[in-house]
Amino acid sequence: MRRLALFSVLLLLAGAALPAKADVYRGAVLDDPLHGYCAGSGQCIDNGTNSPTTNNPPINFGFTVSPGPASGALVIDVLVPNNEAHPSSFAITGTLSGTATLFSATPWTNGNLASYLGISASPNNGIGAYLPSTQALDPGATGFFVFQVNLGTTLLQDASNPNLNPLLSISLGLPLASYIVGFLNEGTADTPNWIATANSGAIFETRSDPPAAVPLPGALPLFATGLSALGLLGWRKKRKA
Repeated sequence: MRRLALFSVLLLLAGAALPAKADVYRGAVLDDPLHGYCAGSGQCIDNGTNSPTTNNPPINFGFTVSPGPASGALVIDVLVPNNEAHPSSFAITGTLSGTATLFSATPWTNGNLASYLGISASPNNGIGAYLPSTQALDPGATGFFVFQVNLGTTLLQDASNPNLNPLLSISLGLPLASYIVGFLNEGTADTPNWIATANSGAIFETRSDPPAAVPLPGALPLFATGLSALGLLGWRKKRKA
């Protein structure tokens, strides 16, 4: 009996010494975050700072949640550098649809994004996690205009199952060094429980809008033939003169 009691005490102590369960993603302990994904080889891969893409606009993008799958109201925020021209809204289409409109005429320039949006969310999205990468591509930016849309209740997949649902597209293109982030409310409107995007899981646009047009390989010979024809026509006109 004494041995059994001692064994029970040791088990209790061992259990007390164990850390609380936490999600681990690529060696980092995370607090139930969202992570962005998008279609295309090598696109939206978490590099430890953000998840960059050279597709402009990003295609078939969305977010996973850890742990998941989990459902809730999904809000998408488009962060546009505050020194860049931007449309009045962005249309989101695909599995879900809606129009992201300007959240405030005053840009986000300091503090956490959730505080700017008037909500409480975890993990924290401090502007220091976003602005340096933007300024590396767009030195004149000092913050972001935020465009927001609530896409309603949806089911997000676990981080191990990206590129499944939702699959979203965004109209037009994004200004260089813009971000797309998501918030998932796993609670209710009256008692919200907002889950934010991990800073390194934010979709980061690294290609200017619109991308420079590149002639197709098959079009180059036709282009050269056209120039030759124009030159010959001009030569004939000179001879007739």
